[in-house]
Amino acid sequence: MSVDVRAPSEEQVAAIDAPGVVFVSAGAGTGKTTVLVERFVKAVCERGLDVDSLLVITYTERAAGELRSRIRARLGELGRDDLARALDGAWISTIHGFCLRLLKSHPFAAGIDPRFRVVDESQSRVLQAEAFEAALEEFLSGDEDERSVLLSTYGARALRRMLTGVYETLRAAGRPLVLELGTRPGLAERIEELREAARCLVEEAEAGETARATAARALELLDERTLPERLLDLAELKARGERAATYEEARRGVEQAALDELAVRDRDLLQELLGAFERAYRAAKERESALDFEDLQLLARDLLRENAEVRERESWRFRSIMVDEFQDTNRLQCELVDLLGDGADDKEIFFVGDEFQSIYGFRHADVHVFRERREHATGVLALTQNYRSRPEVLGAINHLFSAEFGQDFQRLEAAGRFADPAFETPVELLVTDKSSYAGTDVHWRRAEARHIARRVHELIQEGVAPAGEIVLLFAAGTDAE
Repeated sequence: MSVDVRAPSEEQVAAIDAPGVVFVSAGAGTGKTTVLVERFVKAVCERGLDVDSLLVITYTERAAGELRSRIRARLGELGRDDLARALDGAWISTIHGFCLRLLKSHPFAAGIDPRFRVVDESQSRVLQAEAFEAALEEFLSGDEDERSVLLSTYGARALRRMLTGVYETLRAAGRPLVLELGTRPGLAERIEELREAARCLVEEAEAGETARATAARALELLDERTLPERLLDLAELKARGERAATYEEARRGVEQAALDELAVRDRDLLQELLGAFERAYRAAKERESALDFEDLQLLARDLLRENAEVRERESWRFRSIMVDEFQDTNRLQCELVDLLGDGADDKEIFFVGDEFQSIYGFRHADVHVFRERREHATGVLALTQNYRSRPEVLGAINHLFSAEFGQDFQRLEAAGRFADPAFETPVELLVTDKSSYAGTDVHWRRAEARHIARRVHELIQEGVAPAGEIVLLFAAGTDAE
């Protein structure tokens, strides 16, 4: 490829040099990490900012490590070994890493044990399970029969799954622990999806006798059970094996839809149990001087929001703040950045991300935050020159996605040309019409798989490529069956 990716493009230079509050919408493969590296290096080398006066927030520890390594290498190229050595103390981390460091610096102001430890996800699950048992015992100690009815309706396992899920979602957003039941796909729709998946599994010869028998039982049970109370726990219908992934996804969907439907009716009692669980979980962590990942964010937020002295000190510490992968943040994390952004008028705050690469909704990321900030930004810079893909690939992507998303889609341009030519047809689109398979014995995913298999077979038979040079990529592991 003729383009030197180390030489910033005009788009990248604009993003590197932009002062004040900067919002950059960076498409896939457009070199946003290069922009972050050069902004950091320029700040410490040309503007003379101290290394520890820059805060860089990344989404993963791996990304933070890569960014630190690239900044160190760039400083070495410029002969600034003194600054490269100082990077060991630089504030380059995930948002949780930043919150941990902040709380370690101000434990008494935050009202926590200075010797606190952070529990990982598996450890917090154990504490939550114990806390739920204690909360349920407290909840059932009341005189009202409806509490016992609630337990018999849902079952302890379903209650725990629902309440801990709501608890984690609300805390990740920094919201009060108040149940607000939104709208989701209805139970009838989910039941129909499970019926279709079960019918397909019954017809799947390679699924195995046990899985097919389980699917057959599911079809019988769905004809008998119509009340949501009887669909909360379908563990008896769990099917194993890679051929049953679609069926399992549909089975869990029915359980969740049944939970949602009943939760509307039982909101007040569920709110009471949620409160009891929160108290028991908090007490369990206090006994062990432990904090979970959400505690780090919430306590750091509260510290900055409620302690003016600490907020002013930390705000003045950071002269430049950079947030990478901004599409995968949420409102609580944005509030933290906003609190740190208070202070001097000459502070720089740099956001960079791409809404079309938002994939962490299951970890409570909220792409709506990205869109709102972009809408209210005084000026939005764009990185559109892609350094990874062939022009032929980008042309197909631009055509398909611009048709789907309209003006919201940011078209990508090839930044370089490949020396080797593209053989045969560069891009093919194989389409499977989902709606045409509704009500048939063939699930649309099975039809899609057969379509792909047929094309792969043709490529091999025609000598276009051997099997070892053909790669299949999936949007999710459940599609791999």
